[in-house]
Amino acid sequence: MRNKKLVFTLLIISITFCSVVSLYYLQRYQNVKHQSFNNTAKQALHQLVYTEREYSVWRDQLLSVMELLSHSQRLIEFSTSPSIQNKKVLEEVWESVLRNQKWYTQIHLLDLNGIEQVRMNYSFSDGIVTVPGRLQDKSQESYFNYAKSLQAEEIGAWGIELETDHGELVYPYKPILRIITPVSAKDQVAGYLVINIDVWNLASRLNFSPDHDVRAEVVNESGYYIASHNNSKLFGDSIPERKAFNLKKIAPKLWDHISQEQTGYIFEDDNLFAFNKVSLAAKQKLFLVVQLNETQLLQRAERDLDDLAKEQVIVLFAMLIFAIPFAFVVVHFRRRNIESKLARAALNGMSAVMISDKSHRTLMINNEFESMTGYGGASLEGKNALKILFENTDDLDAMKRIWTHLADEDIWEGEVTCKTKLRLPFTAIMRVHAIKNASNKTSYYITSLVDISVRKELEDRLRILSERDSLSQLWNRRKFEEQLERHSLLCERYPNEATCCLALVDIDHFKRINDELGHDEGDRVIQAVAQLLVTSLRTTDFVARVGGEEFALLMPHTSLSEAQLVLNRLREQVEQTDGTKVTISIGFTDLTSNSTRSYKCADIALYESKSSGRNLVSLCGSQDDIA
Repeated sequence: MRNKKLVFTLLIISITFCSVVSLYYLQRYQNVKHQSFNNTAKQALHQLVYTEREYSVWRDQLLSVMELLSHSQRLIEFSTSPSIQNKKVLEEVWESVLRNQKWYTQIHLLDLNGIEQVRMNYSFSDGIVTVPGRLQDKSQESYFNYAKSLQAEEIGAWGIELETDHGELVYPYKPILRIITPVSAKDQVAGYLVINIDVWNLASRLNFSPDHDVRAEVVNESGYYIASHNNSKLFGDSIPERKAFNLKKIAPKLWDHISQEQTGYIFEDDNLFAFNKVSLAAKQKLFLVVQLNETQLLQRAERDLDDLAKEQVIVLFAMLIFAIPFAFVVVHFRRRNIESKLARAALNGMSAVMISDKSHRTLMINNEFESMTGYGGASLEGKNALKILFENTDDLDAMKRIWTHLADEDIWEGEVTCKTKLRLPFTAIMRVHAIKNASNKTSYYITSLVDISVRKELEDRLRILSERDSLSQLWNRRKFEEQLERHSLLCERYPNEATCCLALVDIDHFKRINDELGHDEGDRVIQAVAQLLVTSLRTTDFVARVGGEEFALLMPHTSLSEAQLVLNRLREQVEQTDGTKVTISIGFTDLTSNSTRSYKCADIALYESKSSGRNLVSLCGSQDDIA
């Protein structure tokens, strides 16, 4: 009878414990899934903020280029004297702009009657610039009427629409944004400069993300998609069979949020939508949208959920092994000893466990502790194992703080760095539990260790990958922007001490190298130039690859004259390097507290080097008028 009662009691305890564990992990499952969904939403927002910043930088560059082209002496000379020679010179300038900028499909000049005077077309797919054989009459186009409403020096934008040629839609479909400004000669409007921007190509470049799930789609103010990785849903406002692909109708709850807020995210119909607004022009609003369905969200949470399921199976299995014997001991003997504490610690933590007395002398360790540290029980018995395991004096000081904490609390948990018997360091999560007697005084301590060295190493590697360019091994654009902002803040705080120069370096005719020698040789050239920049500059200088063949340099404690000497030396070294003959063009400026303006100055200087023949170093100082 007594044995039957004991078995019944043990079964009740086991079933109750299993139920509690199952309910606990069910709740954790929901929490982990919810947390993963929210983390994905935040990641999508971070990507959209980055994309918005890229759009802002591009918009500033576009306005700068538009101002430069509209005030170009070549354009003014042609407007006042439209000779064949002046037209040829103007076309050469435009060709350089099209090849270097790459996101324009057309540049054309209209006279006051809407008749094209000059036009050049650019194809991004093959990099070819063409001059059409027949110019067109644009006087009936809506954007020409809009152009006539612009004031002198005003730059306007005419909405995003599909490109046409002689009144017919160009296929494959291509959305474009027209940027327009009057051309003045002798204080009178002589015509209108119009640049067609390939919105699709621009969006694919600026919306780049290594994580395909969070690539942004671009939606216009009417709710139709104008850029997406799914081509079949684009241009619903122009193509009748695609009219159903309208975000306003697909997700009305999301559209209400977009109308009221600048950025945010929302879950609607088991889909995650993250959004951000950008302005390509004063009256041209676009919406960047990242959408993930329930399947994608669950796939991103799959690893955490699988780990949780495995943990639950292990805990339940461990319970079947340890819970019944443990309960039997509790029912039969009603006593607490060191062996039972070690078993309970193993059950709760499933990790390396050490038991020490109130003076921190080691009493017992389990097999996992011995495997992890290399120390056997005999070598640690009676010694302070934590002093042996901690790697340096800072950690010893931290250990003292642990004991101080345990004087008031029963449990301390945190991340520590230890070393094995072979003096090999490892990182672990340590948990110290003070076991107290009936008088509330500590009898001994149970210390558990969980080795997280692999996870820490992976985190360090991921951090490096997030900041390094994989081809050149230089810092990437994201890291460069952080350093640029940091040095700008130093210039703002110490205006008379923190001198720094910013330089942009671009490999000349890089596309020709790829086309003629192949992409492998192009990659080798990028690596060679990157290595030369690193070895030729000071260790305090910062070098990053910010584009395909473009590099950025930050040179602290360097004057403009010193920077010019260094940059000219770099240019000559690249030109004299063995192997494929390449040259570089450089633009530089002195960094100020306004990092955006400084970058623009350097970019203008680089454009000056390119347009003046390449293989040059040009300066655009912070005090120069860049209009």
